[in-house]
Amino acid sequence: MNKQILINCGDSWFEFTKSKTGQLDFAGKIDGKIDKSELAKFQEIAGSSYFSPCFYVYICESLNMTPTIWVAPNVDISDTDVFDYLLHIGALLAAINAKDSLLAGELYLRRKNTFGKFERLTQFIMEPLCAEVLFSLCFGRMQNVNPDDVPIVFYSAQKKLDFDPSRETLEQCFIRWFKKNNSQFTLPLVGTQFYYWDAEPEILINLCNNLNPANLLESADEIRNAKHDFYSSLKIVAQAEPYNQHDVNSILVSIENIESKIYGNQGLEKVGHIRALAAKVLRLAKKQNMAYKVKLIRIAGEQIVVQMEI
Repeated sequence: MNKQILINCGDSWFEFTKSKTGQLDFAGKIDGKIDKSELAKFQEIAGSSYFSPCFYVYICESLNMTPTIWVAPNVDISDTDVFDYLLHIGALLAAINAKDSLLAGELYLRRKNTFGKFERLTQFIMEPLCAEVLFSLCFGRMQNVNPDDVPIVFYSAQKKLDFDPSRETLEQCFIRWFKKNNSQFTLPLVGTQFYYWDAEPEILINLCNNLNPANLLESADEIRNAKHDFYSSLKIVAQAEPYNQHDVNSILVSIENIESKIYGNQGLEKVGHIRALAAKVLRLAKKQNMAYKVKLIRIAGEQIVVQMEI
């Protein structure tokens, strides 16, 4: 196989090259699958565990994987900066590929120094989702991010959005951009602590009590797959609340009650809201939209992240 460095993220493969002078470059996503039998002589290196699906109660299929780096025997990646970059870029590639703008932004923030050592390379990788990442970080999270804190993202997004700070604010820019463009991004829900929706009811936890020790691996696989498919099947809606006395731009998110669904009873339950800053932009951009296409992406404790389309 005439490949130097490959990163496997579930069903997706990405290729990097390293020149004789030591220059690391991104060759893009590989079409199709790689036969791992062809990688017998490659070094197999696990990506950094600073991102792991084990942190989550539920995570969408495209992110339910561990990035793995495969390095050809004639390629030297012992340089500390190169090795550190390859360990962490896999998760970022997976997030960009899954269009999880929030996760991509948070991964970039966590390892900004590492990614900053290969600034142009990282900028090229994040460019397809740069505007959505900037929106998720600056408007979606409770921890405000100044655009100056994410220069790699902001520089690309500024060009894509045609943003001129002398004639409009970033909020006005996104309202203008969303009016003209369809977009897909991920946002965390806020206020989840004020509602009673339970992501891990006892009825699901107790499934593990039925594991068969004589066939532990197969039983565990069946339960894991069943739970993942069950979470994926939950109905979720995001709707405007123009009657909300506290915020006329409010967007409420509701999900099926898990226990009721198991018992055969239908019914949505309030889970949380899109953060007010993001909701204002979305509502002003397309006032006629009263409902939004929304998908459950991941759950970790009280943190619930959804993917929205506008």
